[in-house]
Parts: sequence; C-alpha cells; structure tokens
Amino acid sequence: MTYVAEARPRRRITPAKPSLGRLELRLSQSRVTRARIDSHVRSLLGRRNEAIATALADKVPLAAVAEVVGIRAADVKRLAGAYQELHYSGAQHQWHLAGLTATVRQLAAALEEKDECIRRLRDDVMEGLESGRLDVFRAAALTALPTDRIRELTR
Repeated sequence: MTYVAEARPRRRITPAKPSLGRLELRLSQSRVTRARIDSHVRSLLGRRNEAIATALADKVPLAAVAEVVGIRAADVKRLAGAYQELHYSGAQHQWHLAGLTATVRQLAAALEEKDECIRRLRDDVMEGLESGRLDVFRAAALTALPTDRIRELTR
C-alpha cells in the first residue's frame, strides 16, 4: 500500500470561538488567581508548621509559640507532632519567634488577598447575573466552581 497525499480527508475549518468580554475574562482569570493564592497559602502553612516544630524542638516555650502564632497551645502541640525528625539545633528563642512572626504576617496577608479575590469574584458574578449577560451555569464554567458554590456566593 502506498501513501497518497490527497487520499485523506481535509481538515475542516472550524469557526473562530467568540472572544470573551471583559467580565467573562475577569471571571476566567479569577480561577488562576485563586489557584495561585491557594498554593501560596498552602506553602505558608507548611512553612509555619515546620517553624513551629523547629521552635519547640529548640525548647522555645509552648505558650510563647502559641501567642505568636495566634492558635491554642494544644493545636501548636498537634502541629509540631507531625515533625518528629527535628532535633535540637541550639538557635536562640528570639530568632525562632521572629521567624514565626514574619511567617504569620505573610500568611495573614495571603488570606486577606484570598478574601479580596473572593469579594471581587462575587461582585463580578453578581454583575453578570444582574445584567443578564451570564447565567449561573456560564459563570460556573468560567470560574471552574460548582453551580452550588456560585449560588452560595450570590446570596
């Protein structure tokens, strides 16, 4: 059997996809923004938890760590329990507390940014629904959220 170039069917030309409007573009970009922020928050939580465990391994008082982090002492102990392989390094207590303070500030800023992103998402969805340019299903498709979550946002 020999190859004949014209024997295979030609590719059909598909019509161009309609371009997204500004509102639809913002909604689709919010998906990427939320994913970036969530990833950043997860990495900061991991860094905070490891810093907690390192501080407790270096004999920093549990009450001081709990106060800096802003969570209960029992939760601090539970978080530190996941890092059993850490050993005493001899670093100063103030160094650990300063590092924890910086990480907690970064985490608070990231969570604030996430809240702001959710507020913008809610405003954009409300704008689209009220103007009639979008329905719940189109908004869900653009934002990669379930329709129930979109309905919950608009309440």
